[in-house]
Amino acid sequence: MALRIGFDLDGVLADMEDAIIREATKLFGTAPLQPAEQGRTPASMTDLMPEEMTDNAPLRHELQLTERQRRKLWRHVRSIDNFWESLAEIEPGSVERLARLAENRRWEVIFLTRRPATSGRTAQLQSQLWLEKMGFRLPSVFVVTGSRGLIAASLMLDIVVDDTPENCMDVAADSRARTIAIFRNRESLPPTALDRMGIQIVESTAQCLDLLAKIDSSLARQHTSRFERVMQKLGLREPTSA
Repeated sequence: MALRIGFDLDGVLADMEDAIIREATKLFGTAPLQPAEQGRTPASMTDLMPEEMTDNAPLRHELQLTERQRRKLWRHVRSIDNFWESLAEIEPGSVERLARLAENRRWEVIFLTRRPATSGRTAQLQSQLWLEKMGFRLPSVFVVTGSRGLIAASLMLDIVVDDTPENCMDVAADSRARTIAIFRNRESLPPTALDRMGIQIVESTAQCLDLLAKIDSSLARQHTSRFERVMQKLGLREPTSA
């Protein structure tokens, strides 16, 4: 049975952080950037963009903005034609690798995003064009709001990949989907509640794809084993000798 996998875009495949920092630097001058400090809660995307517009995903770099600066930055980003098409991959080649795995293993992949509208094409179409440019043909993109768990349940997803603690906990609490969280900064990991909820944590998209391939192979072996037992009970196959 083909896996149905939901993939977040920003922070998982697309590098929204660098794009936002680039635009902030244009507006406010050279920004003092440094890696997020170890041992303390890092800044989040809501320090760059209005909270209602973005997921509260941890940032890889520190860049604090005032509320007034955030509003100005957001107005600027919304005015950019097809802004979402300008993003780079966080890990070059990851989208193309995902596309190959999905085709070879017959996965059904659905991309989920909260991307708000900008000037130019719709956020959905921009996202589809970006994915195609990066190597994923005919992508299915849903621009969504609300609980990712309820969305995962309604779409009958088997696995959801995300980089936001709140989204991961929503999926674990409100659906039967398995959850993979990509947290690139181990020092900023959220409380162990994620572990207790069965959320699997990886540090990169590459590790996530490796894990997905292992999960798929394990499920395939289980399916083959069940099929063999049924065939033996029906007398259509000789039992395997020990």
